[in-house]
Amino acid sequence: MKRDDGLYFLPLGGSGEIGMNLNLYRYRGKWLMVDLGVTFGDGNSSGVDVITPDPTFIAENRDDLLGLVLTHAHEDHLGAVQYLWPMLRCPIYATGFTASFLKLKLQETDFARDVPIHTIPQGSTLKLGDFEIELIHITHSIPEPNALAIRTPAGTVLHTGDWKLDEAPVLGPVTDEASFRRVGAEGVLALVGDSTNAMKD
Repeated sequence: MKRDDGLYFLPLGGSGEIGMNLNLYRYRGKWLMVDLGVTFGDGNSSGVDVITPDPTFIAENRDDLLGLVLTHAHEDHLGAVQYLWPMLRCPIYATGFTASFLKLKLQETDFARDVPIHTIPQGSTLKLGDFEIELIHITHSIPEPNALAIRTPAGTVLHTGDWKLDEAPVLGPVTDEASFRRVGAEGVLALVGDSTNAMKD
């Protein structure tokens, strides 16, 4: 059988909708997950407070799931961890603020001590199998938001997470435009970009 060296993107939630972010990247049979969030009931569904994406596909392939990388601490990007992690049982990688926020949320569960949460510094690079993930600081309405430059032997994908270009953020440094330029100069196969209200003036 010929080895498949293709790089695949599979969104199980969040694309084309607000909330429920669950993004998968596959290379050489292994999966990388980016974000695992919820969306909130809008009053049309009686008794429904939060809605999670359907993780059945990746739960059935969790032996090939290398880990979950969280871009930031908003509920639509990490709020489903406390509901769905037992189906996935993978290590989680996040910056200090996001990791601390998640640990507080997991105190509401009976499996908090089982979840391997690895704190990674902003601006650092993480290696998971054939995936090399560089965290790039962006501006957003919460501390330590990140875009991800996801490098593989097949090429690089830039996954923005939520972002805005703010020259005077209330909190934290400005967007690391130099790193975006550097990644762009290296060559990018695809930009996976999404941000709430991105299509509104």
